[in-house]
Amino acid sequence: MKHTMKALKTMCEWAAAQNHDASWGYQQILDRTDWSGPRRDAPEPKSANLADTYFKQTVDLAGDNPLGDLARALYEEREQIEWFTMYQSYHDEPRVKGLGSNYIILRLGGPRASWHADDLTTAVTIQGPNTWYPPHAHRQKEVYGIMGGVAEWQRGAEGWVERESGEIIYHPSGVRHETQTRDEPLLSFASWIDHFHLPSVFVWE
Repeated sequence: MKHTMKALKTMCEWAAAQNHDASWGYQQILDRTDWSGPRRDAPEPKSANLADTYFKQTVDLAGDNPLGDLARALYEEREQIEWFTMYQSYHDEPRVKGLGSNYIILRLGGPRASWHADDLTTAVTIQGPNTWYPPHAHRQKEVYGIMGGVAEWQRGAEGWVERESGEIIYHPSGVRHETQTRDEPLLSFASWIDHFHLPSVFVWE
């Protein structure tokens, strides 16, 4: 994953230099990640049906920007990736059922990852087309980056905003947010900053 981690560092340097409320979070990633190399053995590679179906498409949708470059680097090293699913505990919640089968994640760095980072995690996600990620919130501050694809985003009381490749997003601690894809799948970068071990919770009206 060295090529991917090099692209991640370059992307974070680019994002940290922007005049954006998410920029400080990308600087935290730069400061807290051990870029010298992995400290632990990488997990066994594991693909997923969603990746087999949509990973290449999302990379083809990635723009000419550092987030798109990260997508392309990751795809080159796809044989080294362990994808996993989330929200299995919500299998009986109909509002989350669509997300459970249309959302996967891979871990790039963190306190328990092969590439170490202090009290933050870095990850990449695939969200399938026409999939709703319901409103949720968490103690962690979070920065996002759109790598490939387009999705609609809502944060707090703000209106829905269309996001595309090359955009960075900040979710303050405790602020609810949700995402809706349409005809295209979405490839995103995400980082939880501080309190990485705490779960997120869905926030229903």
